[in-house]
Amino acid sequence: MMLMIAGIAATAFVINAIMPSIQRAGSDIVAASDVVGNRVRSDVRIIEISGVDNSDTVQVWAKNVGAADIGSLDKIDVFFGVTDGFERIAYDEEPTCPTPLVPPRTEPCWQYQIENASYWTPFATLRISIYLDYDLIAGEEYVATVVLPNGIRVSEKFTV
Repeated sequence: MMLMIAGIAATAFVINAIMPSIQRAGSDIVAASDVVGNRVRSDVRIIEISGVDNSDTVQVWAKNVGAADIGSLDKIDVFFGVTDGFERIAYDEEPTCPTPLVPPRTEPCWQYQIENASYWTPFATLRISIYLDYDLIAGEEYVATVVLPNGIRVSEKFTV
């Protein structure tokens, strides 16, 4: 009888020691699955880029062609420049980004506007306005890259 009680106690001890590890592993698997699911449902395409010779402004239109809303738009990474010398452009929501108090602009910046929805939902278009600290040059090839907060990336080249 004592052997049976000791066996039950030992089994309970082992279960109590192992269960928290199993629960933590299950939580990690669920979290990883959510991240992967978000990446699978997210997709974006650059549908148009516009810039004019001797202008310091570039417009990039990107369409959410995935199945999920895209949030945290201020956390998007935007890269822009000539194809062999592009740079990361910082997001800046301040009104001085497009119109500096004391021209000329000393650092490039970008802002966004969702054009046909309230949020960047599937099929909505995001217009990214990039304000450069230099002017575009006719005949020069440039590249624009947009990286979503979850790592999805899209690039497009264009020539002014």
